[in-house]
Amino acid sequence: MAGSEGADRMKPPPVSVTGPVAPPEQRGPSDEYAGTDRLADEQELLEGADIIEGDDGASFTVLERQTCFNLLATRDIGRVAFTIEGDAAPTVLPVNYTMVDGGIVFRSTLAGAIMRHARGYAAFQVDSLDEERREGWSVLASGPCAWIRDAAELARLPQGGLPRPWAEGERDQVLRITPGRLSGRRIHRR
Repeated sequence: MAGSEGADRMKPPPVSVTGPVAPPEQRGPSDEYAGTDRLADEQELLEGADIIEGDDGASFTVLERQTCFNLLATRDIGRVAFTIEGDAAPTVLPVNYTMVDGGIVFRSTLAGAIMRHARGYAAFQVDSLDEERREGWSVLASGPCAWIRDAAELARLPQGGLPRPWAEGERDQVLRITPGRLSGRRIHRR
């Protein structure tokens, strides 16, 4: 029985569950982190400046808002992040997109998860990374996500300018994220 004695020591202690465990509640936006307008003067000076220089010749830069918009316009695939009621973590899905008048515009299906759950508020992230050189940039935008249904507004979109989704199937619904918060980081090696 000596062998079973060691096996008993390796078992995890029993867990007491008195009922169903609910996922944690989602937190709302905090005024403490509401945007750059709430940063102290000395922190605002860091925008667009190298803030860390490593011993290995790497520098970490916080990007200015216009630089973030410029970088968003260089790519055509990004990730939309949104919450689904009852889920403990956000859902993140890749989309083909384009920038139109400062908005992130992409297509979806009427019955898709993005159409059902992202309208209202969403985040959008895009990056360009060079793993071999260990450098790159990342931009994160968040703001209202709206379904564009107005014929006049749809007509203002560039003809043929909307990206063709890589995913199969009809993607005939158009959404726009209007960035309220926009931040970016770049790491570069000299």
